[in-house]
Amino acid sequence: MAFSRRHLPLLLFACAGVGLRLWHYFSNNSLWKDEAALARNIVERSTLELLGPLNHVQVAPPGFLLIEKGVVGLAGGGELALRLFPLVCGIAGIAVYWRVASWTLTGWAVPYALGLFALAAPLIDFSVQVKPYSSDTLASLLVIWAALWQIRQPSDLRRAAMVATVGAGAAWLSHPAVFVLGGAGIALGVAALRDRHRDAVKAVMLIAGVWALSAGLASALAVQNATPSVRDYMKWFWTDGFMPFPPRELADLRWVWERLTLVFGIFGGARRTNGGFGYQWSWLFVVFMVVGYLAFWRRHRETALALLLPLLATLTAAALHLYPFAGRAVGFLLPGFLLTTAAGVHYTSTHLPPRLQFGVPVLLALSVGAPLYAALAASSPERMQHLRPVLESVAARRLHGDVFYVYYEANRAFMYYAPRFNTDLDRVVFGRCSILDPRGYLRDVDQVRGQARVWVVMYGVPEVMTLTGYLDAIGTRLDSIEVRATPDRQLNAAYAFLYDLSDPQRFANASAETFPVLTPPVRVGLERWGCYPALADIRTLVTTSRTPRGSP
Repeated sequence: MAFSRRHLPLLLFACAGVGLRLWHYFSNNSLWKDEAALARNIVERSTLELLGPLNHVQVAPPGFLLIEKGVVGLAGGGELALRLFPLVCGIAGIAVYWRVASWTLTGWAVPYALGLFALAAPLIDFSVQVKPYSSDTLASLLVIWAALWQIRQPSDLRRAAMVATVGAGAAWLSHPAVFVLGGAGIALGVAALRDRHRDAVKAVMLIAGVWALSAGLASALAVQNATPSVRDYMKWFWTDGFMPFPPRELADLRWVWERLTLVFGIFGGARRTNGGFGYQWSWLFVVFMVVGYLAFWRRHRETALALLLPLLATLTAAALHLYPFAGRAVGFLLPGFLLTTAAGVHYTSTHLPPRLQFGVPVLLALSVGAPLYAALAASSPERMQHLRPVLESVAARRLHGDVFYVYYEANRAFMYYAPRFNTDLDRVVFGRCSILDPRGYLRDVDQVRGQARVWVVMYGVPEVMTLTGYLDAIGTRLDSIEVRATPDRQLNAAYAFLYDLSDPQRFANASAETFPVLTPPVRVGLERWGCYPALADIRTLVTTSRTPRGSP
């Protein structure tokens, strides 16, 4: 009975976290474009080819790719099979986090920390994406757990061998695990020096040697597999995640603080891909986190180092423009942030001076209310670029001889689903990116002029109005299919329009060169990199599939 009372909140939070992850998993949403890009590598490439540079401007750790390939070999290449390993990582992360929280926190801080982790929107979303973010989180947790486990018995060489194995595997499962390995390794070294036992020093040397070798090899392979163009593109894409260094103005000095408030708030963009917790008063949780680091430092410095040093290493990498401190890229740090936040809330509420005790209920209300509100607001599965039901409807309505035009942003997902619906790629025109010259989209559409039935497949991008307006001018719309995103963001909706473009009289209404087109300003760097992923996709489509033709 005592066991049940003590563990009931923990069990409830754990079950809630598992239930939310399963709910999102079995909602079985379509693969959005980045998922589809990585999924095509996993499904189409051999096991050996996955150890080399990937197509479609993708990077992923070899351990993640090989496990995904194994699951696909056993269960097929469907969405649920591809998302099974991230789901397992997400659920296993709850169990490991529970253990780490129980070792590092006391009292009600343990269930509070587990609740923060289990209900965190980005961690739930990571668990159902065909991307390595969920395995990054699990790898980080396993390294922290292994280090703390070793610290409990620093002279146990057999335990050290197991810890070395866990860390070595984490380096191949997650690229940013190297930051956590470095921090945990230093924490182990501090613990060994404090213990001053020969076996403890031997244990740390064994662990450090194995971790360094594994991390070095994994990092070398990652650098080799990222081509120069991919590395340059990633640096441009994650520009906001690189620290201004050396700082030149006052705003540069606030960069770290602003980044941390975004971690607890919203990084921007679609919720399922941004990595932020979505808390109101996010700055308050940064304060709690800082207090938590100080509390750990006072009570157990090895734990403080194991949690703080990965953050400092990541910030250093961001200052050197080697790794971004932004969005989903720092998902591996989120467990440590939540642990220290829970420690900070607990310490603050129990150590306020007597004259300030009246503020404890307010602090507790904010520290519980903001995460709970964020969890409730993001609890339902989010649908984004839900292309599969669109193509299912098209497959049910298409006739022999129908032609497809696929807008460039939808190319990757379309090619993933094309075999499922027996799509004849000889009758598909794959659109090209034309950011600097929007009329290029209209010229692409002109390739299917004269066709009586043309399916136009696209996402709800800004160009949808321009394209459909032009098609309405030169043809007749016969059918429309729309699957909206949730929340209802037009940018993430999926569409298919059926047009008759065979009437010569309508061609005189407009041309690609005369139809009115808005030309929005192009932000810095977009002129060079805005079309890079799409161009890489087109090259891959041409070399790995039957060459698409504009007309049958």
